[in-house]
Amino acid sequence: MFQTEQTNVEKHIFEYFKKLDLPVTTIQWNWIPFSGHWGISMSFFQAAAMEARKGKGGNVNQRAGEMAADVALFVLQPDGSPPAGFEKVEAVKGYLNLYFSSFNFANRVIGTVLSDREKFGLSESLDKRMVVEFSQPNTHKAFHVGHLRNVILGNSVCNILSAAGYDVVRANYIGDIGLHVIKWMWNYLTFHKNEQPGEDRYRWMTDLYTEADRRFNDDPDAEPQVRALFARWDANDPELEKLWKQTRQWSLEGFDQIYQTLGVPFDHYYYESEVEHSGKEFVERMIKMGIARDERPDGAVIVPLDELAGTKEKYRVLVVLRSDGTSLYSTKDLPLAVKKFEQYNLEQSIYVVDVRQALYLQQIYKTLELMGYEFAKKCYHLAYEIVNLPGNVTMSSRDGTVVLLEDLINEATSRALKIVNEKNPDL
Repeated sequence: MFQTEQTNVEKHIFEYFKKLDLPVTTIQWNWIPFSGHWGISMSFFQAAAMEARKGKGGNVNQRAGEMAADVALFVLQPDGSPPAGFEKVEAVKGYLNLYFSSFNFANRVIGTVLSDREKFGLSESLDKRMVVEFSQPNTHKAFHVGHLRNVILGNSVCNILSAAGYDVVRANYIGDIGLHVIKWMWNYLTFHKNEQPGEDRYRWMTDLYTEADRRFNDDPDAEPQVRALFARWDANDPELEKLWKQTRQWSLEGFDQIYQTLGVPFDHYYYESEVEHSGKEFVERMIKMGIARDERPDGAVIVPLDELAGTKEKYRVLVVLRSDGTSLYSTKDLPLAVKKFEQYNLEQSIYVVDVRQALYLQQIYKTLELMGYEFAKKCYHLAYEIVNLPGNVTMSSRDGTVVLLEDLINEATSRALKIVNEKNPDL
C-alpha cells in the first residue's frame, strides 16, 4: 500500500551508496514485529562489510551503525520531517527502521475498502485448485453443536484460500451408509415399522438413532441381525433400499436447512454410498498388490503399515474390511481420495476433521503413498479440538448427549429477543 513511498526512500538510499562508491543494487526490507506501529527495517552490515573489503572502513559493526545514522538523516524531507508516508525514522545498532504513518495507512485502507467493497483484499488468481472437505455429517444422526465448529472452520478456510487466489472446491462427504445407518433401519423395522414421523422429522430420526444404539448394545442378538441387514442392503434388497432412500432424503433435507441458515455453500457433495462398492474393489486390488493382508474369515483385511513402511508404532495397522466383508470408513476413504485427484487437478486436498482422527488420516495417506500415489503428499489434515459439554462430557448421538444446532439457534434467538424487549420495548 505504501510501495510508492518505499520506492522513494530506496532512491535516497541508493544515492547514498553511490556517493560511497558502493555497488549496492538491491535493498532487503524486513517487517518490524508489530508493537503498535507498522514498520520495515533494513540492515547496513553487508554494506559496511563491502566497504571494509575495499579497504575503506574499519570495524564493521561500528561502520554499519554510522551508515544507518547517516541514512536516517539523508532520507528526511527538507523541513526535517520523516519521508512522505512515514511517521518515524530511526537508526538502531546498524539497522534503519521506518514506521509507516498510521493515520495515512488507516485512511488508505478505509478508502480502498469503500471503493473495492467485496473485492477488497482479493489476490489475483494463482491458477491452482484446492479441495477442502468439511462438515461430513452422518445421515440418520443428530447435527449437533459439535458439528458447528467443523462447518465454521471449513467455511472460513475456504473463504481465506479463495481470497488468496486459489480455486477452491468446497466438498462435503456425507456418511449416508454404514453401520450407524443399518442400526437405525434395524431399529425402525423391528420396533417402529410403518411408523411415520411427525412435523419434526429430523428430531424424530435423531431420537430413533439414540434408541437404536441403546437397543443394539443391550441386546446380544442384535449384532448378527444388524450384520444380516447390512448384507441385504449390500445385495440391493428392494424393501431396504426404499426405506434407506426415503430416510436418507429426510436427513439431507435437514442438512440443507442448516447450511442455508449458516450461509455455507458447497460445490460438490460426495456420498459414502457412491464409493461403497468401489471401495471393496479397491481393497481387492490392495490384496493383489501385497499392500493389504486378507485374514478372513477369522480376521479382517488389514494393512500392516509399520511392517511395510519399516517404522515402529508410528502407523500401526489399518483395517480396511471387516471379517464379514462389510465396509469401514477406510474402505471408502481410500478410493475417494483417488477420485478427488482424478476429478480435479489439485494443488492440495484438505481434510477438516477433529483431532481424534489424526492417526487414522495419517494411515490413509501412508497407505496411498505405499500404493504409489504421489498425490498422497498433497493430502493435509486440518485438525481441531472437539466441543464438549460442561463437565468435559463428549457429545455423542448414540449416548444422546448432544445439543442440537437447531436448539442452540432457537435459544440464542430467544435470549436476544428477551434483551431487546427489556431495553427497547417499543422497538
